[in-house]
Amino acid sequence: MNIKQIDFKKSQRKKLKEIKKFNSEMYKKYNRDKKRKNVPESEYLVNMKDNNNIVEFDNLKSYFFTDVGTVKAVDGVSFSIPKGTTVGIVGESGCGKSVTSLSIMRLLQGPQGQIVDGEIRFNNKNTNKAIDVTKISLSEMQKLRGNEISMIFQEPMTSLNPVFTIKDQLAESIALHNKDMKKEDVEKRVIELLNLVGIANAEGIADRYPHELSGGMKQRIVIAMALCCNPQVIIADEPTTALDVTIQAQILDLLREIKDKINASIMLITHDLGVVASMCDYVVVMYAGRVIEQGTVHEIFKETKHPYTIGLIKSLPILNTSSDKLYSIPGNVPNPINMPNHCYFKNRCDQCYDECFGEYPPNIELTETHKVNCYLYKKVD
Repeated sequence: MNIKQIDFKKSQRKKLKEIKKFNSEMYKKYNRDKKRKNVPESEYLVNMKDNNNIVEFDNLKSYFFTDVGTVKAVDGVSFSIPKGTTVGIVGESGCGKSVTSLSIMRLLQGPQGQIVDGEIRFNNKNTNKAIDVTKISLSEMQKLRGNEISMIFQEPMTSLNPVFTIKDQLAESIALHNKDMKKEDVEKRVIELLNLVGIANAEGIADRYPHELSGGMKQRIVIAMALCCNPQVIIADEPTTALDVTIQAQILDLLREIKDKINASIMLITHDLGVVASMCDYVVVMYAGRVIEQGTVHEIFKETKHPYTIGLIKSLPILNTSSDKLYSIPGNVPNPINMPNHCYFKNRCDQCYDECFGEYPPNIELTETHKVNCYLYKKVD
């Protein structure tokens, strides 16, 4: 072993020791915050930037502290969900879509996963108060989770418990948030929910186990679980994964119908741009933990600005074309550990120029709703 190799090993050991020490401090801070039970209202009551929004993400940073460094899974994400609308979150796998949704639900795997900065403001219509979800105690969060903000998780095959009947799993959430409800009323509500999501023979299905149902029926059950308490916000994380096209269309129609029935807002996470185009009012495009472009559906699909969004739309298959090969964006997503502060897409971008190698591009407002983070659209003073 030569001197260079010895020095390299020493520097690696030193680096890992520093990472371990830093992580230990962050874990201690997490555990201190977790133990707080009576957080005063003054710490989490906030004002919404726009009262027409139900949720506002403001500079949200959710990191994972690993043995090899800090993974900035969500790094300064800002966008809003207006009341009664559907907002689609799109991007490649690993771009931070699901971590953003888990952050609002406070379900990050701690102490490794933590919200380290930013606000998630929730405009609670039932209390007429706006709160910062990242600051409230876990006991207060449990009152919100499933009640005011609910989530349709990926893969219904794995999110349903195989040893409990459908009735038991639906009844648990209803009884938890409605402690005064009688058992007969809870069971009646279970049947109502199954009918609401379009399941025939609701009474018979309620007594079955998940393995006795088809994929489409399981997905409907998971949607019913999310609707137990008529939430104000529904987070749908890939709600049509592993379903065939016909069932997929039925599930999307169901979500659209239910949203209007209970006057809810939907945060829809998906890879499928076709689903976004048909379902959403607004679109947020994420890349490597950041929002790179956001706007209305028309702005994102017809007035696309960011080179990454252009690449995503170009990669969609088009009927009646003679192309033998679909377009793919060249290169790979950068390593998320200890990301530097520059444009993460520059090495894959065909319009990259000198300024792209500087600091991360600022958020540029093209219209009131259309925003992009790209030096190509930097305003000239």
